[in-house]
Amino acid sequence: MTKPKTATLWLAILLAVPGWTQIRNVTINTESDEGKLLQQAGEQTDATAKIKLLEEFISKFGSHDAAGYVHLQLLTEYLKLNNFDKVIEHGAAAQAKAPQDLEVAHLLVKGAEGKSVPQSTPNDTRPAAERELAGAEALIKTVEAAHALAQKAASAPKPSDADEEANWKRNAEFAGQVLQYNQYALFGVASKQTTPQAKLLLFEALRKNYPNSQFNKNLDGQYVEIYRQLGQQDKMVQSAEAALAGEPNNEAFLYILGESYMDPAKGKFADAQANAEKILSVLPNKPKPEGIADDAWTQHKGTYLGLANSLLGRSLASQGKFAPAQKVLLAAAKDMKANNDAMAAIYYYLGFCSIKLNQTSAALNYLGQAAKIPGPYQAPAADLVSKVKAAAGR
Repeated sequence: MTKPKTATLWLAILLAVPGWTQIRNVTINTESDEGKLLQQAGEQTDATAKIKLLEEFISKFGSHDAAGYVHLQLLTEYLKLNNFDKVIEHGAAAQAKAPQDLEVAHLLVKGAEGKSVPQSTPNDTRPAAERELAGAEALIKTVEAAHALAQKAASAPKPSDADEEANWKRNAEFAGQVLQYNQYALFGVASKQTTPQAKLLLFEALRKNYPNSQFNKNLDGQYVEIYRQLGQQDKMVQSAEAALAGEPNNEAFLYILGESYMDPAKGKFADAQANAEKILSVLPNKPKPEGIADDAWTQHKGTYLGLANSLLGRSLASQGKFAPAQKVLLAAAKDMKANNDAMAAIYYYLGFCSIKLNQTSAALNYLGQAAKIPGPYQAPAADLVSKVKAAAGR
């Protein structure tokens, strides 16, 4: 039996990358039907024609020693066409024959990565959360399999034989590239998910497998928004606190923490005041981030300056500083008129300050406004209106 010339060329190309040769070192008789079929496939320049011939080989000669090699060929061809289902199908078949092959494991990551992007499965009718979670789980599984093989290759001891040293070095370099790519795949796919559940799963896998990743500095900020969407307030606050270590002037994180300090059970009103004052000090002169339109940045700053004034006024009121609190809250009201949730708190605290400053008419006006807005301040505001009227004999 002899190895056909075209098959020899294929092997030379594949062995130019770090060498896991279990499914590549095959000998094929060019006079046999299977040899002729592979030779025809190797001569094809049209991807569709080549795939057709390779698929025919698998159909007719699936138990041949060269089947793993053909699955690898199909894997790479389908990857060029972004046919990720076929990539995964043939990648799994190749991996079954060569479970230690790092290149196959890496290409499977690419297939799972492509399939995990929501836009790549337009005909999948499952709910978004279910579809994206399934894709995330599949990607994590392939990443962790490639991660284990890459770590093994990267930590392999240097051979004593000088002839083997070059191959050992290539293997280690390729393993490092795989480990790096895995991080990009997890972070990149997570960033494209539309549901917080899938984002969280992928970010957690990134943090677990790559604790020193360059992306870790961005994860806490991502967690803040994820936990906000999931309604997990305590975890959102914890993430904001962790994120502030890397972004100490981030107005969103400062505000979230400031609001958490307003919890009467914590009673950290001075800390809430400090966070509000920091936003008001830093944000006006903060440069516009790249990629944000001027109008959007102006609106963003106006919103957070209004929120910061609201937080500052409420924290001052909670410390018994009613006159300065009232002044700041009036400034907040100018910026937050279109935000009912924010105005409910502002009106309530303006009413409370007015009571303490013996401004009965103003108190009834502000509390009456708060009582009209559905939410947590509506009932307390209505109750105070009744009490103020009773005290004033109205």
